Amino acid sequence: MILCCARTRISGEARTRIRELLNEQLDWRRFLEAAENHGVKALVSRQLLNEFAEAVPSSWREILRKDFEAHARRNLILTAELVRVVSLFESAGIPAIPYKGPALAEWAYGDVALRQFTDLDIAVRQRDIPRAAGLLEREGYRSEFGAIAATEGERPMMSEYGFRHAAWGLLVELQTETTLRYFPRRLDLDDLSTRRKRVGLAGGKVSTFSPEDTLLLLSVHGAKHFWERLMWVADIAELARTENGMDWERAFAAASRMGVRRIVRLALGAAGRLVDAPLPDAVKREVESDAAAGRLAEGICRRYSLSAQMNVPVFERFRFRVRLRENFWQGLRYGMRLATSPTNPDQDKVPLRPRLRRLHRVLRPFLLISRYGIRRAKPNE
Repeated sequence: MILCCARTRISGEARTRIRELLNEQLDWRRFLEAAENHGVKALVSRQLLNEFAEAVPSSWREILRKDFEAHARRNLILTAELVRVVSLFESAGIPAIPYKGPALAEWAYGDVALRQFTDLDIAVRQRDIPRAAGLLEREGYRSEFGAIAATEGERPMMSEYGFRHAAWGLLVELQTETTLRYFPRRLDLDDLSTRRKRVGLAGGKVSTFSPEDTLLLLSVHGAKHFWERLMWVADIAELARTENGMDWERAFAAASRMGVRRIVRLALGAAGRLVDAPLPDAVKREVESDAAAGRLAEGICRRYSLSAQMNVPVFERFRFRVRLRENFWQGLRYGMRLATSPTNPDQDKVPLRPRLRRLHRVLRPFLLISRYGIRRAKPNE
C-alpha cells in the first residue's frame, strides 16, 4: 500500500491495486507508522484523502486529515524560516543554496506539504562557514558540535555543521564541499552555483540546484544511507517526473565527471522498481546497461522493512561502497577513504587532544564495527 501511494501521480495499475488492498483488513496503525518511518506519510495521506476517501474507514480518515493539516502548517513555518535564513546569508554576501526540504518539495512535488522534512539543508562554501555560523548564532541557533573556530573555513576540523535553535529546536544543517564527502570527487560549489534555478517559496524566491545537479546530490545522499527510507526513492521519482525538465544527457555527463554514474543508475533503478519512476526509454537503457547497479538495486529492494532500517553490518557496508564505483580499485579507494575519515560523532565518542586527533583515522574502523556490528541483526519486521 505504501509503495503504491508514495507518488504524486498514480497509474491505473497502482490505482486498482490500492482499491484491492483497501478492501482487505489493513492494519491502519502499523501502516501509518511505517509511512511515517519512511518519510512518506504526508504523500500517502494526500493520495488516500483525495483519491480513495470513500474506502478509508471514517475514524482513520479523520486522523489522516488532521495529521496532514498539522504537517502542512509545520512545513509552512519551516519554509518561512528557510527563506528568512537564506535572505540573511545573502544580505551578508554569503551565497546560500537550499536543497532537499522545502525547495525540493515545491519544485519536484509541486507542494511544500507533500514532502516530510524536519530540518533545513543549506549549501554554503567551506570558506564561508565561520561567518555563516556567526550569523546563525546571533539568530538564536547553537552549534551541535561545539564552537566554530575562525580557521574552520580554511582548515576544517568538523565533518558536519548542525545548528539548533535554542527556543524552537529547529535544526539547520550547513553543507559544504567538505561535509558532502560521499562524492568520490570533491564538489565545486562555485561551479554548481552557476546553474542554479529560482523557485518560489513562502511568498519569496530562493535559488536551488539545477535538476541535473539535484539528481546527483540526491543519488549520493540515498546511497550514503543505503536507500533505507522510501522518501529518498520517491524524491528521485518525482524529480524525474518534474515538468521543470531534466536534461538527461547533461545529468549523466556530470555524473561521469563526478565519478557517480553507477550511483545515479542505482538511484534510478531503485526508483523504477519501487515507485514506477517515469524514465524515458534512453534512460532505462542507460540503467539496464549496468548489471552491477541492477544487482545493487535488487538488493536494496529486498532489504526494505516497515521499520525503515536496513541493519547493514560493517563489512557489507564497506562492500557496498566499493561496488558503487565502476572500477574495483577506484571503489576500494573510495571505501577506504570513507572508512578512515572520522566524523564528529567519532571524535565525541573518543575525545583526543588536538595533537593526537590524527589517531581518529585509525580508530574509526573499530568505531564502525562497534556501531554496526559484523553480522546482520535479525529484522524487526
